[in-house]
Amino acid sequence: MTEPFSARLKASTATIHDEVEHTSFMVDLMEGRLDVRAYSLLLMQYALIYAALESKTREFAVSPLVAPFHDSALFRTQRIHSDLEKLGTSAARQHPNAAQQVVGDSGSTVMASAETYADHLNRLTRPEQLIAHHYTRYLGDLSGGQAIGALMGRHYSVPAEALTMWDFTKVGKTKPYKDAYRSRLDEIGANGGDEQLVIDETLTAFALNGRLLAELSSGAEAPAATTTGATTGATAATTANI
Repeated sequence: MTEPFSARLKASTATIHDEVEHTSFMVDLMEGRLDVRAYSLLLMQYALIYAALESKTREFAVSPLVAPFHDSALFRTQRIHSDLEKLGTSAARQHPNAAQQVVGDSGSTVMASAETYADHLNRLTRPEQLIAHHYTRYLGDLSGGQAIGALMGRHYSVPAEALTMWDFTKVGKTKPYKDAYRSRLDEIGANGGDEQLVIDETLTAFALNGRLLAELSSGAEAPAATTTGATTGATAATTANI
């Protein structure tokens, strides 16, 4: 029996996937060793990356390969901007002099790696490349990304209204949605798509994400005292089972 492409894609990217999700920034963030400013910094990078991804998704929406994956209910850009605004408001309520620290001294801090990531997305020329990034980001968000939202609330008291990035209620139950998504991946070859190009570009997507998290690791400092305990296995869940 021929292995489904979705399974082959997951197996082909498993090693780099594991490396990326265990970067020190994600480990520390998920285990409660950072603070809300570190989470806000991550969202600032996502604002740029998802804007590029979603612009390119709309551009490729007419492609027979991309059309089955195009779903505006997945789009995160507006939610990310709303969450960043709410994070600043929440900080202002709790610490009137600290709100600026949450969103950065200049109001925005974009890492060079995030700019590189977004530039790469803006230069995509093949629908298979777009599908690779779409898969990497959104199936990750629908999987372990759900743990991120829960742990940001638990560790850093981020209010629910500032965690809409991780709210996918509009797509319905996540398991049937992900199963249907994987079935669409399995049809790429039959629809004339280049499966190897999807695999190669997914590896690139993970590499770009890894560089972003590495830069965030160097820029984020853990608070002097940690008041929350480690959450065993939390980090391994961040993008698991995509």
